[in-house]
Amino acid sequence: MKKIIASSILFLLMGTTVNAQENKNWCSSTEALEEAFNMYPELRDAYYANQLMQNSANYEKSADTIIYTIPVVFHILHEYGSENISDAQVYDAMRVINREFNAADPDSVDLVPEYDTLHANIRIEFKLAAIDPLGNCTNGIDHIYSHETRVGDAASKINQWNRSQYLNIWIVKVIGAAGAAAYATFPAGTDGLGYWTDGIVSNHTYTGSIGTSSTFRETTLTHEIGHYLNLSHVWGNGGVGTACGDDGVTDTPVTRGYTVCALGAANDVQQCDPLIEEDVQNYMEYSYCSRHFTPDQAARMRNALTGISGERNRLWPDSTQIATGVKNIPSPMLTPQDPANVLTVPLCTPIADFTSSSVSVCVNSPMTFSDASYNAVIDTWAWTFQDGSPTTSASINPTVSFTSPGYKTVTLSVTNAAGTGTETRTSMIYVAPGWADFNGPASISFDGPYATWFRQNNIEDNYGKFGLVNSGGYDNSNCYKLQIYKDISNATLFSSDFFYNQRLGYSVDELITPSFDLRYTTGVTVSFKYSYATNSTTASNISETLRVMSSRDCGATWNTRTTIPASQIVNAGFAGSVDFVPTSNTQWTERTFTYIPNSTDSKTIFKFVFEASDISTNLFIDDFNVMGTLGLTSDIISMMDLNVYPNPSAEGQSINVSFTGQDKEVTLTLRNTKGQIIASEVIAPTSALVNQAMKGTENLSSACYFLEVKTGDDTTTRKVVVL
Repeated sequence: MKKIIASSILFLLMGTTVNAQENKNWCSSTEALEEAFNMYPELRDAYYANQLMQNSANYEKSADTIIYTIPVVFHILHEYGSENISDAQVYDAMRVINREFNAADPDSVDLVPEYDTLHANIRIEFKLAAIDPLGNCTNGIDHIYSHETRVGDAASKINQWNRSQYLNIWIVKVIGAAGAAAYATFPAGTDGLGYWTDGIVSNHTYTGSIGTSSTFRETTLTHEIGHYLNLSHVWGNGGVGTACGDDGVTDTPVTRGYTVCALGAANDVQQCDPLIEEDVQNYMEYSYCSRHFTPDQAARMRNALTGISGERNRLWPDSTQIATGVKNIPSPMLTPQDPANVLTVPLCTPIADFTSSSVSVCVNSPMTFSDASYNAVIDTWAWTFQDGSPTTSASINPTVSFTSPGYKTVTLSVTNAAGTGTETRTSMIYVAPGWADFNGPASISFDGPYATWFRQNNIEDNYGKFGLVNSGGYDNSNCYKLQIYKDISNATLFSSDFFYNQRLGYSVDELITPSFDLRYTTGVTVSFKYSYATNSTTASNISETLRVMSSRDCGATWNTRTTIPASQIVNAGFAGSVDFVPTSNTQWTERTFTYIPNSTDSKTIFKFVFEASDISTNLFIDDFNVMGTLGLTSDIISMMDLNVYPNPSAEGQSINVSFTGQDKEVTLTLRNTKGQIIASEVIAPTSALVNQAMKGTENLSSACYFLEVKTGDDTTTRKVVVL
């Protein structure tokens, strides 16, 4: 379960329109503030005292002509999807907010007569930071791979830069409940221990006017920066469109708020006072025809920048601008990327990043790699692929196949005039061999040698991952344990460990099985046992799921075969926030599903996919079985009555093969798990019984090997284990 903790949350239902406007919107500023106050009760009195002071202040609106400059950093949380927005979209968002905070919105000509003289120039400019908190060159756009892009709550504010020097804006895929657009924090709602919540979170489809956003949604960040600088919605703290309310600003009239652009003779915008036209076009409205801030709103925001609440008074002094690189950029340390464009930043050394179409693939099958590098424009790309075809590439998004099985390392170097950034990912790609681990059905006990043939995929390379353990399984046997529990009792305040449980929700871990040749197996059923407890005391808070998927192409694509939903997953009771281990067979459940193979099931694999919640604990898997009736692999292979022995064998023993010849030449090829040939023999055509000890196999190291037997057009592969 995830909770949003913020001072203002703008909920905008996406994807539907009414009369060219999006459907009704919801704001939970009061409820969100209450959540923050519940965490930090000392903030309540301070917040309302600050609001009272702001509401009673008498601002000198004409005397203050200072232009305040605020350094900005965008943190793009993503999973390499469309939410990983481009630099161009960020630059466009900066263009929009600078335009609207300086009374330069061309749409302001459409202001109704009642408000065309109340169009304030806030005199605030926003610049992307050029120096990060560690003194490094930055373009002010920080890209972070994280499942938190699908959460978007306060705990999703990863890698906050010093809030006294930077306006932090996080861009995500989803915010809290479905339909959320953005939210921001008020200055006095983040003082003291609440500092880590400070900043703005925006859905990527509400950021700027281009890319994944649109001109229809371009004012969202303007609205949120208004909250960040202490503006309320024009109707106050209640729900939009419910009751007449006030925002404490003198020149914005009492209103109920609008979710449509209610202008023109056909609309009544005097609902709270028949003598006063309400300000439908204010940036702090929900009308989608926002055009302006008023002079008193401008004064209130500028006053926030001189106050100590939220350390807003430390955002704009020269010392901050120099430290963040938005003023007096040191040269030649930082070379302008585009001197003609004040919104762009100095040219930095790029940071290499990339993704791939999958993390596993069949040998000699093509897959695509995609550049996701950031922090600068890039001139050249240099890829290196272990055992790849090609082994190197200068393309932005190359297509590659791998010529041998096993784990492969991939390296990307990206270069511009400022320097080169390199990213190397060891064992990033698993390349499956051209044969299956098991011919037909198999029962895999995790106490046996086949247990280590499973692979774990810890997608974010974080703490929780699957591993083989020697107790805790069914009958206290070996099993696979997804270690989620972590002792954070000594975690430093607001460190990554401090937020460990709050950032568990939606994280994914995978356990991948060996491969099975099921082409000639009928009546296939797959079964496994699992054990899972919960840290929740309320059933409605349990949201974890466990899926089992299958792939016929070595993991390039997957299909879901069965799902254990949140309502069924808990079978071991309450864990109690400890390192849970099953202690009884009654805490285990067996799950079975039917699988219908076809002619493409020559190397079928399965995987367990667990999606966690913030209250997750350890998951255990045991006794994986693929059952069915094995038919004939082919008439010729069947008539050979092939036998490989001893299997398993020991060091010092040769691998022996016996079969009945079918008057065809037989080729025996023994390979290791990397596909390298260890031994090979050709046996002349015969119809007699053949017993052949393969030469060079008597001193094999302890490992798994694959024996390919080929006769004519028929081939079969047998796994051989040397203990």
